[in-house]
Amino acid sequence: MSRPSDPPNTLYTQDDSIATTLGHLARAHRILEMEGHGDMSMGHLSYRDPHGRGLWLKCGNLGLEEVGAADHILIDFDGTVLEGQGLRHLEWPLHAEIMRARPDVNVVGHSHPFHATVFGASDAPLETVHNHGAWFAEHGVPRFDSTSHIITTPELGREVAGVLGAAEAVLLAHHGVAFVGRSVKDATLAGIFLEWSARFQLALAASGLPYDAPDREESVEKNRRIHPDRARDNYWMYFNRKLDRLEGAAA
Repeated sequence: MSRPSDPPNTLYTQDDSIATTLGHLARAHRILEMEGHGDMSMGHLSYRDPHGRGLWLKCGNLGLEEVGAADHILIDFDGTVLEGQGLRHLEWPLHAEIMRARPDVNVVGHSHPFHATVFGASDAPLETVHNHGAWFAEHGVPRFDSTSHIITTPELGREVAGVLGAAEAVLLAHHGVAFVGRSVKDATLAGIFLEWSARFQLALAASGLPYDAPDREESVEKNRRIHPDRARDNYWMYFNRKLDRLEGAAA
């Protein structure tokens, strides 16, 4: 069952209006909840406003599973609310500063998925020991460890953006993760694959079995083969069908 504020029948269209994209962003929040990113009312995605006004950010005091299309506010890159009603998340600078630093990024996510957060509390590197870990092969997954605090100032936001660099995700030590994408689809898959990769490597480490990770060049090529645009479209639609089944059953 879709939330009442979700635009109907837009998943299979080429409509890229703000209203439609916010509908997709709302579903992305709920998909991430379904895939292990939920932590009460914490966690949020943002979408770069296509008219250059700033970014659309999930309203505060809502769990990921509660977000509908209307549950976003437009803020500028200095945090001023320009449109919409609802509480502005304290960690808006994380989104704003990553978008300032990365013009290729249109969607930013921040959440506290259990396995990736556990992994980020260590200083072990995330290795490509899982198929979808290849998503991160080119730039790796860096770790921000200047503080375990939440990212509530532009200065901290710029530090996180600096550590993220050109990567698709960053571990926030003793805190959570941030992940990015050129689209709602790509950012959602980055968040899911990050949690899957951390869970897999933690299980492998706990097994005590010896292992060798593939080399970087092989993993980069693997990413190109298993994550082309057509596959990303397929995975995005799969998770949307899974969400529909879950919400339909709950109804």
